[in-house]
Amino acid sequence: MDRQQQQQHGLPVVNHLLQHTLRSICTESQWVYAVLWRILPRNYPPPKWDNESGFLDRSKGNKRNWILTWEDGFCDFAACVKSFKQSSSGDSEAASAEPLQPELFFKMSHEVYSYGEGLMGKVASDSSHKWIFRDPADQDSSLVSPWHGSLDPHPRTWEAQFKAGIQTIAIVAVQEGLLQLGSLDKVLEDLNLVILLQRKFTYLQTIPGVFA
Repeated sequence: MDRQQQQQHGLPVVNHLLQHTLRSICTESQWVYAVLWRILPRNYPPPKWDNESGFLDRSKGNKRNWILTWEDGFCDFAACVKSFKQSSSGDSEAASAEPLQPELFFKMSHEVYSYGEGLMGKVASDSSHKWIFRDPADQDSSLVSPWHGSLDPHPRTWEAQFKAGIQTIAIVAVQEGLLQLGSLDKVLEDLNLVILLQRKFTYLQTIPGVFA
């Protein structure tokens, strides 16, 4: 289908590339949800320190000038319900809870994080990554980023996600912001995955219109 046909059929393909990318991360792995938090200026008009490529250079100004906001997200709710039913059978404590529902997932979209501050902001500004597990017993001393050794409090919505069956949350700094992944299983830290995700989102940035 050429560009003219796409326009005639009302298919803004570029606008769906990010959603498709987030969905593919979940369908091709153990992750059940993927969210992109985008780094944006705290105030408009944005600071006047553009680099030669035309993108805002965050290294030239105060980190407080930037925030992380929800850009897009995908969650396989059917997989959440199925896994939750299997794990809660015979478990009275789990049976009293609920699986990850749209209301809880999209509640994250109201969160705003300060760039360079807190767990999310520091991982984004340091271009790093962290793996967080629901069960403290799952913390492996060989892992690069143990959650319970961090002094930074976790985001408010995470505790409810852990109660809803999420066992692993990973946050990875990418070109445009921070990628947050959630899994119903224990997923060990994987540096190859980190590099793959960073390359994937660096490529997305080169496509006009994806991050308008």
